[in-house]
Amino acid sequence: MPCLEITLPKVDNRTKEKLTARLTAAFDESTPFGADIFGLRFFEFEPGEAASGGRIWDGQTGRPYLHMLLYCPRVSREVKQKLVESFTAAFVGAVGKEDWKPVLHICEHPYDNVGVEGKLLSDSFEACAKSKFYYVLPKD
Repeated sequence: MPCLEITLPKVDNRTKEKLTARLTAAFDESTPFGADIFGLRFFEFEPGEAASGGRIWDGQTGRPYLHMLLYCPRVSREVKQKLVESFTAAFVGAVGKEDWKPVLHICEHPYDNVGVEGKLLSDSFEACAKSKFYYVLPKD
């Protein structure tokens, strides 16, 4: 179901624990979904393995490449605004660097585009099948 992929420089487990707790809480408080269905994955890199603004990050100066990709069902603009604000605040608070503000991409999908345990979500849960979206997909 909803999940977040984070790309950032390699950090210690304590920082990852902070990120996990704060980002999960931010998701729970910003969306109509519960924290128990939220997944998170870290993609870490060493200095010299990513670039931002045309410069390879050396681990010392400048802002590193920071990216979040959220996969979730379609949500309103207001929810997206809350997510961007709360994820950014959670990230900055957890890593302790005010200038480390990640780019967040929100990849939305209807329940007909998600498979869990061998079935489409729209086939597995009646609430998902009845969920309305801001757009209508053509039927095959």
